[in-house]
Amino acid sequence: MKMNPLFMLMVVLGIVTGMYSVYGIFPVSMPVIFVGSLAGFFIRLNQVLQERKKQTDAAAAIDFALLRAKQFTPYAGWIKENVRGHDAVTDHIVNHIQQGLAVAAPGQVLGAFLLPGPTGTGKTFLAEMVAKALYKDSEPLLLAMSQYKAAQDVFTLIGPPPGYQGYEIGGSLTRPVLENPYRVIILDEFEKAHLDVQHCFYDILDCGQCYEKSSGKKVHFGACVFFATCNCGVDALRTIWSGTSDPALRSGRAREAMAREGFERPLLARFTDILLMDQLKPVEIAEVACLQIAKHWRQYGIEVEYTSPEVLVEAIRRNVEFQDYGVRQLAGLIREITTPSIEEARRTGATRVRLELDQKTGEVTVSV
Repeated sequence: MKMNPLFMLMVVLGIVTGMYSVYGIFPVSMPVIFVGSLAGFFIRLNQVLQERKKQTDAAAAIDFALLRAKQFTPYAGWIKENVRGHDAVTDHIVNHIQQGLAVAAPGQVLGAFLLPGPTGTGKTFLAEMVAKALYKDSEPLLLAMSQYKAAQDVFTLIGPPPGYQGYEIGGSLTRPVLENPYRVIILDEFEKAHLDVQHCFYDILDCGQCYEKSSGKKVHFGACVFFATCNCGVDALRTIWSGTSDPALRSGRAREAMAREGFERPLLARFTDILLMDQLKPVEIAEVACLQIAKHWRQYGIEVEYTSPEVLVEAIRRNVEFQDYGVRQLAGLIREITTPSIEEARRTGATRVRLELDQKTGEVTVSV
């Protein structure tokens, strides 16, 4: 519990005065103690005033000049190297975030994107890569909206009122942003959230701020980028994407399609754009497999210099759940078919390897 600075001053002065009047042992030190107590009081008072200013003034909580000077466009290439098959979506997002940074100001977020698509197409992964590029020292805030299916989950999001259980913890959305306003916020499976929970984002996306119920503090989202992922409306959006080339017309039709899926139009209007992330092509699956293999082996201090096409074909062939689950199962499959060869490479002390597929046994072999 935070002590009132005036109360602290009165306690200190009361103790000192009592000791002086009772024992008479501080006649020389009293002025020094008084000045020290007064200085401590004003220091604490200044801290309290600064905290209150941050609660009301977004410019005190966020360095908007620093955001406006930030260059995000150069990171597009790095993001596309890690997220395969969605170059157009990546470029669109990076350009919009750069525009948001250029005009960063209180009362608005840097960007808000709704990413529909089948499961396992890299929606959440793309948001995480954007977070790493935009704020290297800040972890993305990932909220599984399937855990917010009830109306009372609003209190979980923005904090229960004082006196209710857990109010001192704050909201799962508001408290992390209070502590660090430089965030990429991922609302995973947004369509599963209760309507009352979705309503909380009206003011947040529109005005870039809200109040935390627990503390009464104003939370500023002026340095935040929002990503909401969902799995609904894919068929309708595929038709729109294949039949509409004009970006503005396609965006309008996409909002109407998502409204038919249950999203409210005022909420959809607050998103910067709706971007379909559809299933990956086989060649893109192969590229993802290459990345997964390199990442898996790098955990053991081994660099993969070359992976034969046969290994990638085998990975895709055995990924029998691809049509239903995208590449979500691919990482586990990669571990399954390459772990024995990792053991062999570690026994020989190899740090750089080439991976081949034994046509007779179907196993991955290692050559240095």
